[in-house]
Amino acid sequence: MNGFVAVHCGAGYHSDTLKKKYKKLCYVACRKATETLTAVLENSAITNAGYGSNLSWDGSVECDASVMNGQTLHFGACGAVSNVWNPISLAKGICDKQCERLSLGRVPPCILTGQGAKLWAARMGIEIVGDRKMISARAYRHFRHCRRKLKRYTEQNDIKFSPLDTVGAICIDSNGLVAAGASSGGVSLKHEGRVGQAANYASGVWAMSSRDGIQQSIASCTSGCGEHLIRTQLAKNTAESLLEPSPILGLDKCLKENFLESPHLWDVGERLGGTLALRFDPRIGEGELFWGHTTKTMCVGFMSTESDRPKCVFSYLPPSAVAGQKAVVSGHPFTVPLPPAPEIQWQIMADPNDVELEQNGSS
Repeated sequence: MNGFVAVHCGAGYHSDTLKKKYKKLCYVACRKATETLTAVLENSAITNAGYGSNLSWDGSVECDASVMNGQTLHFGACGAVSNVWNPISLAKGICDKQCERLSLGRVPPCILTGQGAKLWAARMGIEIVGDRKMISARAYRHFRHCRRKLKRYTEQNDIKFSPLDTVGAICIDSNGLVAAGASSGGVSLKHEGRVGQAANYASGVWAMSSRDGIQQSIASCTSGCGEHLIRTQLAKNTAESLLEPSPILGLDKCLKENFLESPHLWDVGERLGGTLALRFDPRIGEGELFWGHTTKTMCVGFMSTESDRPKCVFSYLPPSAVAGQKAVVSGHPFTVPLPPAPEIQWQIMADPNDVELEQNGSS
């Protein structure tokens, strides 16, 4: 099946010393697109998702993740879950179960948190690991650094608790079927039990395949300060902004009016967020990938099944712009070869005057 995949390693501030590693990670994730690509991003120690997630106040790892299926519009998520090696696998499993019918009129959950999410993962056969296995050396050093800075309480305005390098992915096939996924370890020193945008509906991911009345498939996954993204439902808003006649102007307007100038963030000085989004027209096999952010940097990678290798991009806010107050938007067109048309054969029957049309192998 032909298709296109795009991934991000977060919107935040990416160290120049790790730039090559982030680009390599995006490269590998795109190459692994035929498998569970978001799990590749979770398994890296340099991202804030799965293994290597930021630590909570008590020094534990609690993860959020979500998946949305654009064809069914089903959504599955887990929040503040510990000991699950790949939270995105748990979120996908919850999403897949949405179509099940339970006895006694019960409804399958679309979001599970904490211990309940962990038990559900174990029943699904997803790998459960010990507390320490989820903690990377980098995350632990960052945790101790933040605790020391908080204790000293000096230069408070300069304290940055998280690089915001969460991960996400969006993919689409030649039929226009689209899906999105996101995974995050949350901000450093977060309160135990805190759930971020990656597990909240319309905030971390959004996906909608083309259907009656909507000819374009759209999807997005976000990164940034979770509370800001939740209050503005940035994933849904940015994906739908691409339905404007000019999608890049639509996205720019959305980030300005629905995020930077949002009345829901009236009490926030520095509004930090980013989005990776696409739209695709399955009638002609053409689409466009976009990314926009109000943070210093954003790292993205993308690849078509027709490409020889992935393309990785580091997006920077202009030097004159202030993070949290201005947005930058960019994009890249892509094509996905259309599926072959059904074969049509003429079959001659016993009577030469009788002709029957055979399509897809059935008469």
